[in-house]
Formats: sequence, C-alpha cells, structure tokens
Amino acid sequence: MISRHAIVEILTIIRFSMVGIVATLVHVGVATAVMELTGILPTNAWVIGFVAAFSISYVGHVKFSFAVSGHYRDYLTKSLLTALTSFLLSTAAVWSSTEILGFGSRPTLIAVGILVPVYNYLFGRFWVFKPKQGIPPCAAQSE
Repeated sequence: MISRHAIVEILTIIRFSMVGIVATLVHVGVATAVMELTGILPTNAWVIGFVAAFSISYVGHVKFSFAVSGHYRDYLTKSLLTALTSFLLSTAAVWSSTEILGFGSRPTLIAVGILVPVYNYLFGRFWVFKPKQGIPPCAAQSE
C-alpha cells in the first residue's frame, strides 16, 4: 500500500509538471513571437521568453505546485536563483556538449531536457519551497 506521504509527493510532482509544461509553452511561444515580430536574435528572444516563463512558473509553483503559505516575495529570491542557475547551467551544458565535446544536438537536448526539470523540482521541493519541519508539501490541500 502506498503511504499518504508518497501520494502527496506524487501529486506534488504532477502539479509541478503541469506548471512546467505551461511555463515551457509560454517560454517557447513568447521567444518565437518576439523573434518573428521584432527580428531580434534568437538568443535575445530566448531570454525574453525565459522572463515570461519564470513569472508563470513562479506563481504556479507558489500557489499550485507546492501551495505554500506566505507572500509571493517570501520565496522569490531563492526561486530566481534556482531558475537563473538552471538556465545558465543548461545553456553551458548544451554549448559545451555540442561545441567542445562534439556530442550530437539531439541527444544533448534530450539529456538536458530531462535533467533540468529534475534539478528544478529537487531545488524547489527541498530548498525554495521547503516545508516546515514535519509538514509535508501541500498538506493543506490534502486534508
């Protein structure tokens, strides 16, 4: 039988994934639209898309994925640090894997596409939105 804690954790991962999918669609959609409408470089458009996606992701994780109490600003610094670190590390990983190590772009993007959400979930769950001692995430929603 699956424990209550495991069920809560699985539901948190599902909510996290849903927010991540929406944020990814916003990221790509905004970047594409900005690039096509303004003609700016794809890298610059990608950064603009990242800002839009971060906004969606942050609010979604505060209110839905981890459903934490408190004000939005309570988690902003840690969330922004996690997102920026993830963005920079994933960009560096893609560049170094393809340009320096000579790996193919598809396997690289697939690997990074799998590792980044795992990194983001773990940092979100155990650092950014870490529940108080003894209280599982989203305990209020599961009662």
